[in-house]
Amino acid sequence: MEFKLRGTNVIGIEILVNKENFSKEEIKKFIVEKKLLLKGSRIVISVENYLLTRNEVEELKNFVESIEGLTFCGFKTNMKENRELCLSMGVPCDLSDIQPKRERSEVEEIKFLRKTIRSGEKVTSTGDLVILGDVNPGAEVEAGGNVYVMGNLRGLVKAGVGKREGEVRALYFEAPRIEIAGVENVFDRNKTYINFRAKVKNGKIKIRGRKNE
Repeated sequence: MEFKLRGTNVIGIEILVNKENFSKEEIKKFIVEKKLLLKGSRIVISVENYLLTRNEVEELKNFVESIEGLTFCGFKTNMKENRELCLSMGVPCDLSDIQPKRERSEVEEIKFLRKTIRSGEKVTSTGDLVILGDVNPGAEVEAGGNVYVMGNLRGLVKAGVGKREGEVRALYFEAPRIEIAGVENVFDRNKTYINFRAKVKNGKIKIRGRKNE
């Protein structure tokens, strides 16, 4: 049974499963095996082309919530029936396309690092890069896909290298500059962003996040 992990729009980890590999016991086993890597993360379980039962929703929700260091953020699905069931139970569920069209190759990696990237270090990924820690000043991060930092981002970041799109997200942002899909943006060192998000749109970087000056 195979699972995929990827960053989400809530700065968390998304566990993707589908009709062919759905098994709540295997999902729980997978989470247990990865719990050290996932520690401190928000968890979303994405289910594609499979009708969930009330018992499965309740059991998976309670299981994730029982693990110290993990925060359960709900489900994501491409089936209205699943969303209606979850909402009737008071469980968050996002109805959306699980696999949107992306400018990516299926062979591109998704790299997860549970560490702080220190000054002088450089980490790279051909696809998405998820860092469960800080990126210190003097460190460099480069990814062909998106970059998610579940900590303080203060080093240099390049995302969407060689692409026309890409984004950078961080819980806290104090970096001097970023580059996304070849577009650069410089920041005032005295400003901190909370729940930072930067994305290239129409050749320009669009910034979101609350400033903490």
